[in-house]
Amino acid sequence: MNDINFCTRIFEAGRRHPDRLALRIPDIAAPAGTHEDLTYGALLSAVGKQQSALKKSGLSCGDRVLLFTPPGISLYVTLLALLGLGMVPVMVERGMPRNRLRATLARAHATAAIGDRAIMKYWWLFPALWKISRFALDGRTLGVRDLRQLTTSENTTPECQLLNENSPGLITFTSGSTGLPKGADRTHGSLIAQHLAIRSHWPDQDNDIDLPVFPVLVLHNLCCGISTILPDTDLAFPGNVAAPRVLAQIMRQHVTRIAGSPAYMDRITTYALAQHLIAGHVRSVIIGGSTLTWALAERCRLVFPHAETRVVYGSTEAEPIADVNIDILIKDWHQHAGHLVGHPTEMATVCIVATDSPLLTEDDVTQAQILNGTEGEVLVSGPHVLKAYVENPEATRETKISRSNGSVWHRTGDTGFFDNQGRLWLTGRIKDRIRARGKVLSPFAVEKELDALPGIERSALIDDADGPVLVIKGQFSQDAKIIPILRRHTLDSTRIAYVHSMPVDARHNSKIDRPRLREWLKSGRLRLQAIDSGKHA
Repeated sequence: MNDINFCTRIFEAGRRHPDRLALRIPDIAAPAGTHEDLTYGALLSAVGKQQSALKKSGLSCGDRVLLFTPPGISLYVTLLALLGLGMVPVMVERGMPRNRLRATLARAHATAAIGDRAIMKYWWLFPALWKISRFALDGRTLGVRDLRQLTTSENTTPECQLLNENSPGLITFTSGSTGLPKGADRTHGSLIAQHLAIRSHWPDQDNDIDLPVFPVLVLHNLCCGISTILPDTDLAFPGNVAAPRVLAQIMRQHVTRIAGSPAYMDRITTYALAQHLIAGHVRSVIIGGSTLTWALAERCRLVFPHAETRVVYGSTEAEPIADVNIDILIKDWHQHAGHLVGHPTEMATVCIVATDSPLLTEDDVTQAQILNGTEGEVLVSGPHVLKAYVENPEATRETKISRSNGSVWHRTGDTGFFDNQGRLWLTGRIKDRIRARGKVLSPFAVEKELDALPGIERSALIDDADGPVLVIKGQFSQDAKIIPILRRHTLDSTRIAYVHSMPVDARHNSKIDRPRLREWLKSGRLRLQAIDSGKHA
């Protein structure tokens, strides 16, 4: 039945609060404090005008449209205009290598591409763009039309095309490291369910001002009718956040909520403490995208002393899955090996299954579930869990298991276990497990102990045909402290390599990029040395 559209909630919020700030977008190329504001009323007007141009462009409901523009007013106006008309925005992760970008664009099967002129002028480099319509948001260039020329000058009310809940809403392609690009199929039903799931575990207040790093939270905030201020930094590189500029926003613009990855929060809190800055007015902090260190957890408590700070576990396919209050995380840090991520959120159903079990049907999942305290693969289900990947049936078959209630079990690829309180602990990823002395080990438990040693900034366990390798970033060369930890985990024969920088994921700059480390190992880039465990026996 055609009865929903994700945008209805945003347009309703705009009609309720026309004079309220919807978006504040900083100009990162200008002096700090330079920004562009858009009220909810102005947002609705801009969306309506953009829709008038889209309808004149020849596009229609269901068409896929590639968006090539960085976070800003133009991006969100165009995104909402497309969604409201039932068109399908396709967004590609910034910084994707050119070869993977070509493969991604070929799989997108888009009807048109829209973006900034500075980006769109390179359309001829990508064959997938040759035979589709091409528009720029800020002018024209060779082979690219100016979308503004199709825009009406009249005030226009935004339209909302009602659709089936399984109609494609937004497609997001992430870079990944191996295999075909994965396009997350965010239907209108799943976008609404994700909004409700986030709001359930992270309630908002009517006067909230949010400073999020995660793009999905901007759309969520617009549904809630609260104000969003984007961080005054290049969001393509959250690990290199311009901490002085962002802290100035937090302190001067009455920010009440903050969300960011561990790498982002690490730089923010380190700079704040160095400058003796305390953000006592912030009431809520969310950290997600990767696990975090004890030191970062403590710094967050110091910089945001009155905030409820929580660590959230989730993924593109299922956000959120579980969360834990940072005070509880610190109190129970040493209770078990691995990283505590807390109880599953209200809309998420989570189970742990044996990692060697064939999982083709819902009955297979039921039979493969294991007892609390036993490590296995983490599966999640719920109305907010995405059911498929776009143009990638192989990935869908490998990770999605249909359920009788119409949802799916999503195989996260993460390993973990439930404790006796029903809380989830993560131990690593299936593909990153280490083989040593006939045993299969997940890396997080060992790395968590090593990262607590003075001088070690980050550690990572990988392996090859010759056995385990420990990669360490930091000023550290005390085998005597490392060896007892390795011995407890049957890793006595581990080789070691020191690096000046640890490779991390492109999106959050927080997860260790283990495929790249394995490439370095294979190519000889890592200088290996043996640990003399004998003299420390």
